[in-house]
Amino acid sequence: MDSNKRGANNQDYNLDERYLKQMRLLRNLTLKDMAKYMGMADSIISRLENRQIAFTPHYHERLKQACKKMKVTNAELLAIRVIIEQREKRGFYQ
Repeated sequence: MDSNKRGANNQDYNLDERYLKQMRLLRNLTLKDMAKYMGMADSIISRLENRQIAFTPHYHERLKQACKKMKVTNAELLAIRVIIEQREKRGFYQ
């Protein structure tokens, strides 16, 4: 892993809204569950996932903190990154 994606122990993620949704699904969390971890309304989580609002540095920081609270492992981040890369190849993220 490069230095921008060190993982759970170092909390130096390069995350975006694609990671948000995949992490939520991987952990089998509802929007409300994820909203509790991120300290915001579930409607904001939904809008971020659907790219209806910009994933600003504020939301990036909230997601990083949620990863820390959930004790997201490097293996989980790697699995999510693989899922995202495969979906990009298939044209899901444009």
